[in-house]
Amino acid sequence: MDALWALLAAPLVDYGFMRHALAVVVVVGITSSVLSCLLVVRRQALMGDAISHSVLLGVVLGWMLGRHAGIFWGALASGILSGIAITYVERNSRVKLDAAMGVFFTFAFALGLAFISVVRPTGIDLFHVLFGNVLGVGREELALTALCGALVLGTLGVFYRGFHLWSFDEQMARAAGVPTGLLHYLFTALLSATIVASLQAVGLILVIAMLVTPGATAYLLSNRLGSMMAIAAAVGLLGSVGGLYGSYHLDVASGPAMVIAVSVFFAAAFLFAPQQGVLARARARRGQRRASLDEDVLRAVVTLDWEFGKRVDARLLSERLATSPRSVRGALRRLRARGLLLPGKERLHSTPKGVEAAAPLVRRHRVIESYLYQVEGYGMADLHAAAEAREHDIDPETIEYMQGRLDDAAFDPHGHRIPHGDGDLRPVSAAPLAELGAGVAGRISMLDDDRSDILLDLAERGLLPKVPLRVVRRSEGSIRVSVGGRETVLSPEQARRVYVTPMSVAPAG
Repeated sequence: MDALWALLAAPLVDYGFMRHALAVVVVVGITSSVLSCLLVVRRQALMGDAISHSVLLGVVLGWMLGRHAGIFWGALASGILSGIAITYVERNSRVKLDAAMGVFFTFAFALGLAFISVVRPTGIDLFHVLFGNVLGVGREELALTALCGALVLGTLGVFYRGFHLWSFDEQMARAAGVPTGLLHYLFTALLSATIVASLQAVGLILVIAMLVTPGATAYLLSNRLGSMMAIAAAVGLLGSVGGLYGSYHLDVASGPAMVIAVSVFFAAAFLFAPQQGVLARARARRGQRRASLDEDVLRAVVTLDWEFGKRVDARLLSERLATSPRSVRGALRRLRARGLLLPGKERLHSTPKGVEAAAPLVRRHRVIESYLYQVEGYGMADLHAAAEAREHDIDPETIEYMQGRLDDAAFDPHGHRIPHGDGDLRPVSAAPLAELGAGVAGRISMLDDDRSDILLDLAERGLLPKVPLRVVRRSEGSIRVSVGGRETVLSPEQARRVYVTPMSVAPAG
């Protein structure tokens, strides 16, 4: 308790300037943070930068006209007028908002520095004006800061609904009868008042951080303006108070300490926010990749095992999906745990539940292949890879639209049957060409699409779905077939990828 007392309470009890400073940073932290939400949502963070730089001119002119009493009012007038001028130029010329801000804040800042170099005002500490000195706040500055903060928060409360709609959709707000032009100028005035109120605490340069960082932090944690403002106010309050105590105990400048504190909150939200944080997004991407791989593995197992009756193992899946064996084994474990595959480490078999779950996946893949072939003009050899790249990002409504454009086609370009919407998936009745004997004639029903190079070669030789074919001669290393009156020789690897429905067998000899 003694250590906690010395850390937090003793400075307030022993020193009046710490009590004044604490009151100021509370007002500044809450006010600037609430306003920063509107700046972040409207993507106008640089507006605070522009007005804060313009305030320097008002500080100098106010001192020249009224010495210390005129600094506050000169800064306030300069901020409001510069904001109005920026808005007026942006609304009445081809110059965009960012360019208008760049013109005005550099001009006003340069003019302020020029006056300082000529007049050399002895009552203005340029370092404190730029970077703040909250530990030097007196009763008068505290009263003015509190007045500005109360006016800003009260105005935001009164016009909250209008600001809410105006921030997210200005056109809708205008259509709903909200005076968007008036709100724009009112917002500029509130922004100027907040900057002037923060002048003693963090200075003209560092106030930019207080007008951006808390709102950006809250934006990572919430999608609703009301909760954003509450979170931003908490971040600004904790960061300002923490920075004040850090400034006192570590003997560093107060403004930078406050900015560093709120920046730490932003870094924490950037990394650990539940939905928008870097770690959460990485977990979501990893989960999406796993889900996509599970779908690809299940579709491949069901297609090969159920439709084609092939022997399926992890090595074959790794080759077909161009995925590491370790990733495939992980997907197989997850699919077995869901009851979609039968237990066993050697040959893989799908369960009835797995076949039912895979049917929509098979349908989606083949509808996309058909759409790419018929509508977008893809070559047959490129369809499989293109469909695999797209299928996980296409929703069911789009699949139904594609199917409608295909006039409810029953087969994809490779000859594979497209399951119905009810999940109907049947074993194929065709046999691989590699298993047919000499003299067998039939019609090509489908081509295996896992190897684009082999598929391209087969297509160039005229071996396409629905084309008649006859086995002329077989040997150990090749199969000679007649296609369209022309003979061609296929390797066993190629023949295994051609499925034929036999029609007749020629007499021996």
